[in-house]
Amino acid sequence: MPSAEFDTLAETRELRDAGIEAAHAEAIVNTVRRTQDGLLTESRFEAAMAEQRAYLDARLDKQSAYLDTRLDKQNAYLDTRLDKQNAYLDTRLGEQNAYLEKSLGEQNAYLEKSMGEQRAFLVKSLGEQQAQLVKGMGEQRAYFEKRLGETNLAIADMKSEIYRYMWLHGTMIVLVLTSMYAMVESWLRG
Repeated sequence: MPSAEFDTLAETRELRDAGIEAAHAEAIVNTVRRTQDGLLTESRFEAAMAEQRAYLDARLDKQSAYLDTRLDKQNAYLDTRLDKQNAYLDTRLGEQNAYLEKSLGEQNAYLEKSMGEQRAFLVKSLGEQQAQLVKGMGEQRAYFEKRLGETNLAIADMKSEIYRYMWLHGTMIVLVLTSMYAMVESWLRG
């Protein structure tokens, strides 16, 4: 793009050399200079683009910081919830173990007393308790897997949101550049 800026002293000198009075030459040059003040020059275009880039970079940095904060909060929340669940499970398993140990001790003493039919009762009772524990552990596992799936979905949604913002900003840059190019083209033709 040719520059619209020119040396006013040189132009004035050239007009005077062509036979135009100094006052008229200066008036002509000043008029031309004023008409070109509003034209888009390469330096003005680059300054505007640099300002736009800086604005977009600042917005993207702010958005990234916001998303990082949200992800950190979400991770902290999940860690807290998982710690509570682990503590709850440890407590419940400790209680179950204590209960089972106590129950087994009582059952062993009773079994020693009457081995026959009590042995069958103990085997049945232990089987039911084991099934109950397996069922309870299966439910807890399903709960944890569900929570993990929800967390993964939340993270995927946040990633999707980040990509959408990046796409929107990219589209805005392309639209601004296209508009500016069209304006420059129309000015240069006009």
